[in-house]
Amino acid sequence: MFGRKTVQKLLVLVLIIGCLSITKVFAAQPDVRLLVDISGSMKRTDPNNLRIPATNLLIDLLPAESKAGIWTFGTYTNGLVPYGLVNEAWRNNARNQAKKINSTALFTDIENAIERVSLNLDGGANKSQKHLILLSDGLVDISEKNNAKGREAENQKSRDHLLRTLIPKLAKAGYIIHTLSLSDEADHDLMATMAQRTGGLHAIAYEAKDLMPLLLQIINRLAPSEEVPLQDNRFLIDPTIDEFTLLAFHSEGAVVTLHDPKGVTFTRTSNDPKVRWHDNGRYTLVTVKSPLAGKWYIETPEHPDNRVTVISDIRLHSTSLPPTIYRGYPKTVEAWFTEEDRLINRREFLNLLTAKATHQKGLELLGSYALPLAADKPHYQVTLENFPVLGEQTLKVEVDGHTFLRQITHSFNVQDVVAASLQLPDDGSSPRVILRAQHPDLKPADVSYLISANGRSLTAEYRGDGEWKVDLSSLDRSVEQTIKVLVQTRKNNTPVRIELPELTLATKNGIKQLVQQPAIPTLVPNPVPQVIPAPVLPVVTPFAESEILVEPLAEELAATEETLTQDESSLFDPIESWDDPRMPWIYISLGVANIVLFLVAFFMYRSFINKRKAHQNAANEDEPLLSLDDSLDDELGGFDESDDLDDLDGLDDNDDDFDDNKR
Repeated sequence: MFGRKTVQKLLVLVLIIGCLSITKVFAAQPDVRLLVDISGSMKRTDPNNLRIPATNLLIDLLPAESKAGIWTFGTYTNGLVPYGLVNEAWRNNARNQAKKINSTALFTDIENAIERVSLNLDGGANKSQKHLILLSDGLVDISEKNNAKGREAENQKSRDHLLRTLIPKLAKAGYIIHTLSLSDEADHDLMATMAQRTGGLHAIAYEAKDLMPLLLQIINRLAPSEEVPLQDNRFLIDPTIDEFTLLAFHSEGAVVTLHDPKGVTFTRTSNDPKVRWHDNGRYTLVTVKSPLAGKWYIETPEHPDNRVTVISDIRLHSTSLPPTIYRGYPKTVEAWFTEEDRLINRREFLNLLTAKATHQKGLELLGSYALPLAADKPHYQVTLENFPVLGEQTLKVEVDGHTFLRQITHSFNVQDVVAASLQLPDDGSSPRVILRAQHPDLKPADVSYLISANGRSLTAEYRGDGEWKVDLSSLDRSVEQTIKVLVQTRKNNTPVRIELPELTLATKNGIKQLVQQPAIPTLVPNPVPQVIPAPVLPVVTPFAESEILVEPLAEELAATEETLTQDESSLFDPIESWDDPRMPWIYISLGVANIVLFLVAFFMYRSFINKRKAHQNAANEDEPLLSLDDSLDDELGGFDESDDLDDLDGLDDNDDDFDDNKR
């Protein structure tokens, strides 16, 4: 009468049905706006245009019935995919429109882009939570002025308005801004500050291939999904699961195969109405409805960001960790279950489950913690007292019910309440250490420092705006100096002591780099940023035509001229490294010199042989002996001087062409 899976599911539900409270839990669907940078510099930072598959990843993973829209920006902001309800029609249109993402705009107007897709869209009246994802490699670059000073002032004005006026309005209106930088050259102070002040994530894709995994972390924050653990490419599906979706990252063109518990194989060509297969080149998405209970196996190279999300009446929930966690500040994590949106509160059932949390940075295990059942509520919980390292990390909360497994992954950044950086001013003045407050609630009066350089005590001078300066002019620059900073503050009347990463100041005339940057985290926002001048940008000539059709020739020419100037200025500098770009020319010169020496030796050898032959003929036939000069003349008699010189000139011309091409 009933199938095996139906009976299994009924047994589990019978066990749980008496464990429910009347409390209902509803999850709001996310509101997402994606902004994609199409400025000309993206040709360099994203040469393979991985913004397209990254955009498709967001399109594929957005929950049904959520709201979303996609815009591109450069000089102007253009709607790519209309803001609306996410369904299959919206997804299909979005995938087609995503193919139009390019790198043709001349400028990067971040301020206008954010304003266009936020306040101008709904007037800021809707205070519900809205997520804005900014995908960019650039700096604020809006000025069309033809002088550096004017451009710098205009760009700085836009940057200041963005931070001081627009971002506070967005935060008040319920916007959470996630910033993803596609270049280490971006204005990270700006990008990180926008994210931190609105409660979003900031990450840096140092290589384009890192873009999609980092975007997945942002998706995890705006649309948390319940998962089952994936180990050795195997995962357990229990009878209560109605649907699962497998996400597998892989190289382009790779083949992914899925095996069910009975050994049935599924591929992209399989014709099964319960299996929906979507291959996007660099990742594969497989959705299986009413899956067979048991162990499933995916045949593909393992990837740390692969995951299996599930839809089930029995759901695991967890407290949301903030996007930024500070060392020295403990965090409590809780987990609980619902069945059909009702809280499961029977301790007899909950005591049968085992909950744990796994803390990782990439593939490095930082800690594993048991989550015992709380005494006063039906929640599993643990307090993490310490976060030992800085940077992007994850915390996986996993519950083992013996017949079922559930997992939730949290993504966050760990940083210090104060960040330290070593500076060597360009004007030749003495080096210094800058200490900048990172925690938004950190008060200067509550902070003190213990600073030393090779054991010698130093003091910090407060300069305002959450910033301190440590003068290093008194240090002995004939030896390398190791600078240590200990931060002392308080949290809830509890002392907090944090040792910052060490800084190294090399000798004044040392061959090594003068400044060794500390291992600071990816996220380094500035709660109260000073006016930091944006870098001087090359002169560009504005065009009235649509940016979609205009190539950024002026930007590329300016960059080329700058490269040529740098090459010329370093032409006669001493060579101090095997990596010096002039080394290939030394090899070429040595090669040409060896060829010339070989030719000279060859002709002299031929001359010597001819002389000996002539001497023998003279002895046998009593003919006069040819002189060395005559022998050389005979030997070179067929040598056309002009022809060979032309050939040598051709070599020089080729060298010149090679040099031009290199530049």
